[in-house]
Amino acid sequence: MFNKKTQAILLLTSSLLFTACGSASKNAVPQPYRALNLDKKSESFKKGAHDGCMTAAETYKKDHEAFNNDFEYNEGWWAGRRNCEGREYAEY
Repeated sequence: MFNKKTQAILLLTSSLLFTACGSASKNAVPQPYRALNLDKKSESFKKGAHDGCMTAAETYKKDHEAFNNDFEYNEGWWAGRRNCEGREYAEY
């Protein structure tokens, strides 16, 4: 019915489709909430963490100038966003 080349293509395509359907989230263990330790962080990092957390709570806030030019603010923004995603806003 199909020639060998067509059979090989169908087999390869179907095997790729079936492997793409797997989910890594089945084995994922939810991580407990832990507040960021900001004790030894700069004020710039703390401001970034606060803004990132607000963004995760669906109130977009980012100082674009600081985000693009201040490494500490940028790192804080991402840390705050990751830490607060899927949670209610927690004040930093």
